[in-house]
Amino acid sequence: MHSDRSGRSGLWEQRFEDLVLGVLPQHSRHAPLDPALDLKAAGLDSMATVELLVRLEEAYGVDFPDATLSGETFATPAALWHVLAAQRTDDAVTSEGEPTCAS
Repeated sequence: MHSDRSGRSGLWEQRFEDLVLGVLPQHSRHAPLDPALDLKAAGLDSMATVELLVRLEEAYGVDFPDATLSGETFATPAALWHVLAAQRTDDAVTSEGEPTCAS
């Protein structure tokens, strides 16, 4: 089970940090994830981006809209967390407004 405690930066959940670090071959897992880290320079290539996207969607139960699938979203951990956090909020609002089916 993943913990939702704050990551070492204090800006996001630890599981987010773990997921990002898990796809960055050029970054030490023992060093905190810098919010301004250039993810591409740290080794986030196209295959790693897709892998990270799938891991985030599965871990957080969200779907990233096509409009958010851009280089800007995956440029830094801070940018990615911002989009993920917004999507989590959007999904929560949508889920609350959907009617439930009676059995």
